[in-house]
Amino acid sequence: VAAVVAAYLARRMTRPLAAVEAATGRIAAGDLAARVDTTGLSDDELMSLSRAFNAMARDLETARSHERAFLLSISHDLRTPLTSIKGYATAIADGTVEGRDNRVNAAHVIEREAERLERLVADLLDLARLDAHQFTLSPRPIDAREVVDNAVEGFLPSAREWGITLGVTNGGPVAADADPERLAQIVANLVENALKYATATVTVDVARCDGSVELRVDDDGPGIPADERSRVFERLYTARHAPGRTVGTGIGLAIVRELAGAMGGDADCRALESGGTRFVVRIPAGRN
Repeated sequence: VAAVVAAYLARRMTRPLAAVEAATGRIAAGDLAARVDTTGLSDDELMSLSRAFNAMARDLETARSHERAFLLSISHDLRTPLTSIKGYATAIADGTVEGRDNRVNAAHVIEREAERLERLVADLLDLARLDAHQFTLSPRPIDAREVVDNAVEGFLPSAREWGITLGVTNGGPVAADADPERLAQIVANLVENALKYATATVTVDVARCDGSVELRVDDDGPGIPADERSRVFERLYTARHAPGRTVGTGIGLAIVRELAGAMGGDADCRALESGGTRFVVRIPAGRN
């Protein structure tokens, strides 16, 4: 009798484990839809194991789906400027573009699209380094306002071109412990995003708040639905419709969140009562 009971219990234990092993093999072969059937499982530990395995499989399947969407979006972002560059270069070469002014204009388009490609490649490299924890940080005492002022200044020509009022609120020095180059990158990405969606105004502010330094970038664009705000820092996620402007690469906010976290801070976004969106980045404050 003891032998029969032992054999029965052994089968009950080994069948679920064999199912997990089989599902593991399918996933290793690339079938991320593989799941362990939990029907009839009565052992709590085996049920817990099977559910954990299925949760892992779902996460892997979701990650692959996001990866494919990411690659498709990047392919589109690469193809668009390349198409413009090729078209204008061909037109210049075959003489379709006549007159000095038209050739200069075509050259400016090529230059602008090449810069867009350069930004995209730089952002992709930054994401790869952040994922691999191979980027470098050099935090030190800085004046965050000076960094913000300098970073925003570079976007004034684009803002004027689109009829957007871009400005930094007045104030004195703001001491922070941060990497100035990475902070400038955060500011640039947030301003790029704000210019993409703003109707008329983008306002940047930096101030000490509750032991941290807060960087705030406000735009008067269409706003972001409440149920989508938690996703805006995902790579290539777009929650709003831009008014026909091409700014940035679509992955800048993901870099903002990663860099803020690496410097001991965080990032979030919220709705403004007057409409539009406020992005907030917090970094460690320095000594005044």
